Amino acid sequence: MKMRATVLFLFVLALVVAAGCSTAWERSGVSGPQLVTDTSECRAAAMDGRLELQETLSGSTTLVLPVSELDRRAFGDCMRQRGYARGFIFD
Repeated sequence: MKMRATVLFLFVLALVVAAGCSTAWERSGVSGPQLVTDTSECRAAAMDGRLELQETLSGSTTLVLPVSELDRRAFGDCMRQRGYARGFIFD
């Protein structure tokens, strides 16, 4: 009986994961192009780019192309300042 409950739980969990659920930013009355513009501007503002130096095997130092990482907190703050709220999309 315990094995059957475990299998059933895993099956239901797999269905939920397969169905998919993602988060999205939404604001009533916003047009598609405005959403794209706001998202792009917030993403650009939240990118943390930096140059890195790397030592080679020969002992010299080279400059590595910029490494960029999205600061999710800064991105979220930017979107909230523009009036967006986080919502869920079920695929």
